Amino acid sequence: MKNPGNTFKLNQVQKTHFDDRWVKFAFGPQGFKNTKNLNLGIVEFAKNITSLNHCHEVEEALFVLSGKGRVKIGENIYEMQKNDFAYIPEKTDHQIITGDKSIKILFIFGGKIVINH
Repeated sequence: MKNPGNTFKLNQVQKTHFDDRWVKFAFGPQGFKNTKNLNLGIVEFAKNITSLNHCHEVEEALFVLSGKGRVKIGENIYEMQKNDFAYIPEKTDHQIITGDKSIKILFIFGGKIVINH
């Protein structure tokens, strides 16, 4: 059962599995805490994964919690590791690429968005 209050623990948030990752949606339409204009959660990509190339109608910010990998934003590829930030402008193609390590990322979106793939 979802916590009706404004605080909760990470272990209360259910994992949602996709083909290339798992996600814990903390805030947002899919979140443990249903919010309209704030989306925040944690995503983990296993090692040797290339995520789906995709874009959103809203901006996205990433913060690497652990591991390392690369993020492709538009035509540029950036190395990412623990404690790095990345900014993805709205309507910009992007994807995560891992090698011999997994990567766990805190993500945040402004605006309303639903992730279904």
